[in-house]
Amino acid sequence: MKKLLITISLIFIYPKLNAQSSLALEDLKHYRIQLDNRTNRHLKEVPKQLLDGYCKGIFKAYYPKATFNEVNFGDFLSHFLWNEPLLNESVFCGEDYCSNPSFTEFFSRFNFYLDYYELNTINTTNSVMVRKVEFVQLVYSLEVYGTTYLFKGPLFRMDEIEKNILVKNSANNSEPQSIKYVFELGRFYSKQIIDSEYKTKEKRLNKQEDMQNH
Repeated sequence: MKKLLITISLIFIYPKLNAQSSLALEDLKHYRIQLDNRTNRHLKEVPKQLLDGYCKGIFKAYYPKATFNEVNFGDFLSHFLWNEPLLNESVFCGEDYCSNPSFTEFFSRFNFYLDYYELNTINTTNSVMVRKVEFVQLVYSLEVYGTTYLFKGPLFRMDEIEKNILVKNSANNSEPQSIKYVFELGRFYSKQIIDSEYKTKEKRLNKQEDMQNH
């Protein structure tokens, strides 16, 4: 089991680097949203929307260590040691493939946390800090003998998903809001993650603390 955890912990760190990869995550602030938190429940469906769109080819996903290198969906499944579903002759379209029951458990493991990466700059005109969310990231949760382990998944570029990912609007259920608008408003609680805390293999395999409201 420890070998399995180590294998998953190394996910997405060895892609062939692309010359375009100038936007490094190390230059951005990294935050984590606990989706079970009462204040964050309006974001609960975001991972499922991302996964459905990713599977159907609507969204592109990228390697964290090479943010312009795409991860195809088959490689994504392989990285998390999940087999593609067996197809029968009655399956003809991508939508049927992505709604295959074999994905239900796998997709559910991304339902607990959502990460995002934010670029902060100063507006030179008025000296006001400007926040811009560049990426959101899936987080894989695996429970082993009562201990929960968290592993970073692929990235999604905010400018590529902002019009297609909709979030419930507590003020008006008939008018959901775009994910970009929700993140600009900051309508959630999150905790900043200092990635240097998790660089060693031993620390990556330790159970991470539950999120606190901030």
